[in-house]
Amino acid sequence: MITLRLVSSLGAMFLMVLLLSCQVLAHGVQGTVQSGGLAVACRYSTSEPMDYAKVTVLAPGSSQPFQVGHTDKNGRFCFFPDAPGEWRVTAEDGMGHRLEVKVPVTDQNTLKTLPPAAGADSVAHTRSLRVLTGLSAIFGLSGLLFWIQGIRAKRGRKEPQS
Repeated sequence: MITLRLVSSLGAMFLMVLLLSCQVLAHGVQGTVQSGGLAVACRYSTSEPMDYAKVTVLAPGSSQPFQVGHTDKNGRFCFFPDAPGEWRVTAEDGMGHRLEVKVPVTDQNTLKTLPPAAGADSVAHTRSLRVLTGLSAIFGLSGLLFWIQGIRAKRGRKEPQS
């Protein structure tokens, strides 16, 4: 039979594999707070916000959209320009209302990255990753135990030569 010492060392190895593999295999995420963004508030003539309107942002001298999205429930849309010049922001609500705003951007509006927010670092632990890690550890330990039992059985079958 397997000795108590072997079982305890296998148990410790199992815990190390289980705990360390989640941190090694997972992807980390980090959030930063940035200044330098511009917000455009889109409203109807009745002062109601153009909530969830489709927005297209065009960079100076470009016909390709720099950014596409929707306004929030208050009719606001934020973007972060990466070059000076006159930016065009167009908002359409899908019911025939269209707003086009020209936004002048100077060098003073360029992005500045602030230090990471407190608690921004985290590690993504998904359920499938945990299940996969657990199954890998179980199969690995089972294989090790069967290998040890096979070696012992092989030793027991050897017949002494006369």
